[in-house]
Amino acid sequence: MAGMRVPGNLMSIEEQLVTHLREARFEQLPAAAVESAQREILWALGTSIAGSAANGADEVLAFVRQNGGRGESTVWGHGDRVPASLAGFANGVFAKALEYEDKLWLDHAHAYAIGTAVVPAAIAVAERVVSGGGTVSGRDLLMAVALATDIQGRMVRAALGSITTGWNSTYTFSSLGAAMASIRLQGLPHDQAMNAMGLAYAQTTGNYQGHREGVLGVRMMMGFGVRNGITATQLANLGVTGVHKFLTGEFGIYPLFYRDIPYNLDWLSRDLGSFFTGADLGFKAYPCCAVIHSVLDAVLGLGKDMPDAAEVESVMVFGNPRMKICSVPIELRKHPQCDVDCQFSIPWAVACALVDKRVSLSHFTSAALGDARYVALAPRVDIDLQPGRDGVHVEILLKDGSTLRTAMVTAPKGHFENPLSTAEVVDRYRDCMQYGPGPLPRERIEAAKDMVLDLPDLADATAIVRALTA
Repeated sequence: MAGMRVPGNLMSIEEQLVTHLREARFEQLPAAAVESAQREILWALGTSIAGSAANGADEVLAFVRQNGGRGESTVWGHGDRVPASLAGFANGVFAKALEYEDKLWLDHAHAYAIGTAVVPAAIAVAERVVSGGGTVSGRDLLMAVALATDIQGRMVRAALGSITTGWNSTYTFSSLGAAMASIRLQGLPHDQAMNAMGLAYAQTTGNYQGHREGVLGVRMMMGFGVRNGITATQLANLGVTGVHKFLTGEFGIYPLFYRDIPYNLDWLSRDLGSFFTGADLGFKAYPCCAVIHSVLDAVLGLGKDMPDAAEVESVMVFGNPRMKICSVPIELRKHPQCDVDCQFSIPWAVACALVDKRVSLSHFTSAALGDARYVALAPRVDIDLQPGRDGVHVEILLKDGSTLRTAMVTAPKGHFENPLSTAEVVDRYRDCMQYGPGPLPRERIEAAKDMVLDLPDLADATAIVRALTA
């Protein structure tokens, strides 16, 4: 019978996840999950506003303005009011533009972003609900973010070996994460929620070809995922049906996308409702691909022993094959042509670290490619990747014939085993705000930060966006 409740032990895993998404209560959230969701929201806001001035942002803004429509949600950094799906698209692009996002680490060498999908979707839909006369409290927003992050993280973990397939889990699961945040905030009934998840799966995106070619399409994929997740819930709400076995059906995401690797569906329901993936969410210490972070920790860890760049003859980085995304093709990594290339280049990052003894957002921009010091040193960085290595070290050959060997780094700064503190997250939020398209008064930046850190008691979650809109 339609609407009849199915016993939990007879539910498909898809139904279990959607039921948990819809029915979990704020009181069930562990303190660690609440704090992680607050950090995730703050991080996404800061990095997205910085990203709203990045390469490609003008084109995204032009696209959004050309398509226009009902003023439901805000384009961060610019203030335009557009339909929620368009705002989600723009803010998703901005969240990923600087490669400075949250990460769910699957081991010490590779990780995937989740908050770049979940947070832009949640806030865009929250604004849509409020614009339609509804209410979204801070607790509502926290629940949407915490639950969608938890379940998207479980989906990512179930496909542990995805990095070998050509499918990039950061994007492949983004539409599903965005849909889950949207479902929760809109309160979709069970059948509509199932349809929305199937429709999100029907719009799945995400591959590594853009990383190979260094195109802006890399960051656009996150915008597509957020837009698609929001769109899926709107279509389902209108009665459009979608597949219900979107994960495990014969042509569901795991049998279809990951047929050539072992995947572990136990991750989907393990400790569901008692453990929340967000507690393991890390935040990047550097604005570049996560596999570079151990390398940078190794080089910068030399501290006062770090040589002057002029003394360096060559550099060898020792890691494992999961770092190929920033190593291949090696000539492109040694000679990046654009900001996307810089963000995914071990040689470039090492050169910047050795020249300036630090790494910041300024090193991964098109402007940085005009610095002859980085351009000269990057081609002298080589990479040795061997299976079985759990850790990274770097050897620096100096012009006097001596060699410096760094310490071995396993869990880099920002990994959940070596996390940034909330104070460090706040510092990076403040720093990112300086890179946006227009200056915001410090009091607005601080007011938004305080609201995020006080979300459990905030009556209107969308006040955060208004504080950050000039």
